Amino acid sequence: MARPSTREAVIDAARKLFGERGYTAVTVKDVAALAGYSPAMVMKVMGSKAKLYAAAAPEVPSFDLVQEREEPLGFSVVRRILRRRREGEPEPWSMVSLLVQDAPDQEAARTELRGRYVRWVAGQIGDDSSEKLKSQLVVCVILGLGAGTRVLGLLEPDVMPDEQLIQQYGALVQGIIDDPGGA
Repeated sequence: MARPSTREAVIDAARKLFGERGYTAVTVKDVAALAGYSPAMVMKVMGSKAKLYAAAAPEVPSFDLVQEREEPLGFSVVRRILRRRREGEPEPWSMVSLLVQDAPDQEAARTELRGRYVRWVAGQIGDDSSEKLKSQLVVCVILGLGAGTRVLGLLEPDVMPDEQLIQQYGALVQGIIDDPGGA
């Protein structure tokens, strides 16, 4: 496997650190150390901490759930969020609001992340409407699950087993997706 480029390594390190600690708590020196480069190299490659932050914003799921899933999308997304929680992996859905609030340019971050997440959902559910209202509703519901479970620690497995949560919350998400008269 080829080693990632300097830029990719720096962005991967920044994504991990910003996702865990937010913008203000992470230094260029922290990112450099994790990426295995000097702070000067990070600045040369990225230009500024703000540009690094923008490039490192968490990606929405990069896989195509429409083709890979064996269950309806709403259940599949919920299952994936809970698997990430169980395995201690970063959760893009739980960090979005925190990343916007902590961004050096909140409006730019809000616009970029809103567009990225709504476009992803629209592509998954075939929402080609101009307003993408159904996609926006789905994003809101999924963000709530991500933040509730990861930021607030709600619905831990000892309170509600994952499979029960998948069935109940997945049905909620899927209900929005399947509603023919909805947004």
